[in-house]
Amino acid sequence: MNSIVTTGAGDAGETRTLGGALLPKDHPVIECTGLLDRLRAQIALLRLQLLKRKPEAREEPEFLFWLLHCCFLIGSRVNDAENLHPEWRSGDLEERHLRQLEAEQERMEATLHLPKAFIVSATNTLAAVADCTAVAARDFERGLVRAAEAAPALRQTHLLPFANRMGDFFFVLARYLEDGQHESVDYTRLG
Repeated sequence: MNSIVTTGAGDAGETRTLGGALLPKDHPVIECTGLLDRLRAQIALLRLQLLKRKPEAREEPEFLFWLLHCCFLIGSRVNDAENLHPEWRSGDLEERHLRQLEAEQERMEATLHLPKAFIVSATNTLAAVADCTAVAARDFERGLVRAAEAAPALRQTHLLPFANRMGDFFFVLARYLEDGQHESVDYTRLG
């Protein structure tokens, strides 16, 4: 096969990290990378749906595009936890990135009037896609915790707080995209 993508290097069930380690494909670092890939794809889908369904929206799609770029900072650090090859990376996630994520969540949250009960369902397709993205963010966060057990240097970065905030951010974005129409749990329907 003559391909620029397929190398065959992983055919034995191992892959090389950016830091140079040869790891089995079920290693926590590699699994975390896969969960990050899933999250990145889900963010891209949400962004495209937002651009299609709300063409007047500017801030949210632009912020999602920024988050897509953050995924590459995250991935390169996860794959080089010990910072063995900083020259091969474009930088690190920093405190300012965490603050920017929190500020965008606060901007949206300031406009919300959420019910006092749990949200049972999104009220439109776009909010449902944002909820699915929140789930992907939470999955990635759990994978990152497992990766940090295998590569403790990851705990010395801003990755874990950023991953935690992303789940919250996408939940808030889902509620923001509901335009005030929230569907909360009604336990009387179970009777």
